Amino acid sequence: MLTRITDRHPALLYSDFRHVFWNAFFASASFWTMLLARGWLVFELTGQGAWVGAVTFAGMIQMTIFGPIGGALADRADRRMMAIVADAVGIFAAVALAAITFAGLVEAWHVLVFAIIGGLGRAFGTPAEQAIIPNVVPSEHLLNAVALSGITRHGSRIAGPLIGGALLTTFGAGSVFVLSGVFLTFALIELARLEYRSPPRPSGAESAFAIGGVYHDILEGVRYVERDPRVLIMLVLVGFHCGATMAFDSMMPTLATIVGGADVTYSGIIVGIGVGSIIGTLIVSMLQNDAAMGRMFFIIGIGSGFAMFVVGFATTPFLAVTGGVLAGATQASYMAMSATFVQRITPDEFRGRVMALYVVLAAGHMAFVNFGFGWLSDETGVRVLLLIPAIAWIAGFTAATMFLPEVRSLVTTGNFRERPEPVAVASEA
Repeated sequence: MLTRITDRHPALLYSDFRHVFWNAFFASASFWTMLLARGWLVFELTGQGAWVGAVTFAGMIQMTIFGPIGGALADRADRRMMAIVADAVGIFAAVALAAITFAGLVEAWHVLVFAIIGGLGRAFGTPAEQAIIPNVVPSEHLLNAVALSGITRHGSRIAGPLIGGALLTTFGAGSVFVLSGVFLTFALIELARLEYRSPPRPSGAESAFAIGGVYHDILEGVRYVERDPRVLIMLVLVGFHCGATMAFDSMMPTLATIVGGADVTYSGIIVGIGVGSIIGTLIVSMLQNDAAMGRMFFIIGIGSGFAMFVVGFATTPFLAVTGGVLAGATQASYMAMSATFVQRITPDEFRGRVMALYVVLAAGHMAFVNFGFGWLSDETGVRVLLLIPAIAWIAGFTAATMFLPEVRSLVTTGNFRERPEPVAVASEA
C-alpha cells in the first residue's frame, strides 16, 4: 500500500518534503479555521458584509505590502527560520484573539487588528515556505510536490472548518481561535524537524537584513520577471484568476443567510471547497504527460469560472455547497499547476522573490476584491458580484489562450515551447 502511494507520489519518499507537507497542512488548517471564525464573529457583531470584507482585507493586504520584502529575505536568509518565526507570530495572534473573545471583551476592531498581525506573519512566512519545496525534492518530482502541497493547503479546508464549524456552532468563535493556534503550533514543530538549511552567506557578505541590499534584490527580482514573458504572463493570469474567481470569502456569510442554514451552510461551503480541492489536486498530482497537463490546465481554467456560476445561482444550501466543491476542485488545481509552471522555469537564486510576487498578486487581488465586494454586496447583493467576474475570467483566459503564444503553447503541449532569449539581470553597484 505504501509502495503504491509513493509510486504515484514520489515526492513523499523524501523525509524533508514530508515535513513540508505536514507543515503546509497544519498551517493551512489554521488559516481556514481562523478565516471561518473571524468572518462569522464579525458578521454576528455587526451584521454587515462590509465588516467581513474589511477583516478579510486586513488579513491579506500585508502580503501585497510586505510579500516582496519576504521574498527578498527568503533568497538571503535561512528560509526555515523565517517560516518558524512567521508561525510564532500567527500563534500569538490566535491565542490573544481567543483570550479576549472568551473574556467577552471582543469587538469588531479587535478582530481587525489581530487579522493584520496574523497577515503580517503570513507575508514573510509564505514566500519562504514556497521557496523551500524545490530544495527538498528533485526537479522531476516538482509537479508532484507542488500539487501535494496544494492538496494540504486547500484540502485542509476540510479538516479545519469541519472541526472548527462544529466548535463554532457549539462553543462559539473563541474555541475556533484556540484550534487555529493549536494547528499552527503543529506546523511550527514540523518546520523545526526539517534537516534542510539555506546555504550560509559568503564570508564578508552584507547582512541578510541590510535594507539597501533587500531593496536592490526586490528590484532585481522584478527585472527578472519583466525580462521573461513566460513568468510575467503566468503571474498576470494568477492575479486575474484570484481576483475574478477566488475573492468570494467576504460574501459567503451573506450567501449562507440567503439560501438558508446560516452558520451551518457557511461551514458547509468552506468544507465543500476543501473536498473539491483534494479531488482536483490529487488528479493533477498524478499527471505525468506534458500534453495532458496542458489540456487539463485549460479545462480547469475555464472550470474555475463555471464553478462561480453554480455558486452565484445557488438557491439552496445543497447547490451552494456543490458550487463550493466545484470551485475548490478547479481553483486549487489551477493554482497548483500555475505554481509548478513558474517554479520550473525560475532559477533558484530568484525563486523566493518570484514566488513572493506570485503570492503578492494572488493575495493582493483577493484582498482588494474581497474588501470591495464586502462593501458592494450590502448594496447590490452577492449574486451579481459572483457572476460578472466569472464571465470576465472565462473571456480573458480564453483570449490569452488564443492570442498569446506562450499560453497557447502551454495548453497544447504542457511546455513553453517559444522560449525567450536567456534572461540577464543587470546588477547595480
